[in-house]
Amino acid sequence: MTLTLILIAIGALLFLVIIYNMLQQYWNKQEAEKRTLLLKHKNIINETDELLLNASQLPFSKALVLTLYQRIQYSLQVMQQQDPTNLQVKTRRDNIDQQISQVKEHYQMEHTALKAPDSDQQAIQILQIVKRLRTVLRLEHNRGKVGNQTFVVEDRRLELMRLKVNLINLAKRAGAALVNRDNNTAQQMLKKGLMVLDQIADKDEQLKNIETSMQQRLSELSNSQQQVEKEQKIREEESEKSELDQLFEPKRKW
Repeated sequence: MTLTLILIAIGALLFLVIIYNMLQQYWNKQEAEKRTLLLKHKNIINETDELLLNASQLPFSKALVLTLYQRIQYSLQVMQQQDPTNLQVKTRRDNIDQQISQVKEHYQMEHTALKAPDSDQQAIQILQIVKRLRTVLRLEHNRGKVGNQTFVVEDRRLELMRLKVNLINLAKRAGAALVNRDNNTAQQMLKKGLMVLDQIADKDEQLKNIETSMQQRLSELSNSQQQVEKEQKIREEESEKSELDQLFEPKRKW
């Protein structure tokens, strides 16, 4: 009888140990998933904050700024649900809620035109930012946080921003080619830029100005080349005339 009780006790203890281990593994898994989720949303917040820092340098629309703030707001909500006692998350969420209200009521773009990049490196940085913004916009649209009409309008604005950077950079390279007297390269670049602009149906004022500037440069370049060719032709005709004059001039008598 005693042996039976001992065996039952040992069996019960083993059962409890197994149950405890299973629960411990479950808790560890839950904790790991929680840490992974918190890290994911922390990275989303950091990335979105970084994009918002460019709002003073690039022409961010009100809809785009709201999308970015609301993306942060959603991540903070998830973090707060996972860790309700975290005061930092709660404070940040309150601040974001206030910023969203401010944007809805008062936000206006400081400038509608894209500032020309100062260097190729800055142009590349802007293109990278635009690419990241389009990715975020698409993700928010897929999550149902951005409406179809807003997505189409904002994605097109970002696409035009990308085109502006490339066209401004192309115009600068064409100008450098002119300085180096590489007229053929400059002409090719200007024609390439105008071909791109010709395919844009919804050009804004800045794109129209870029197009006008490129057309003027190309026209000046063409006129200059025509003038050079005309002067070259005149020199060739004068040279031929001089040779004929020498051939048929009266021979001197000695």
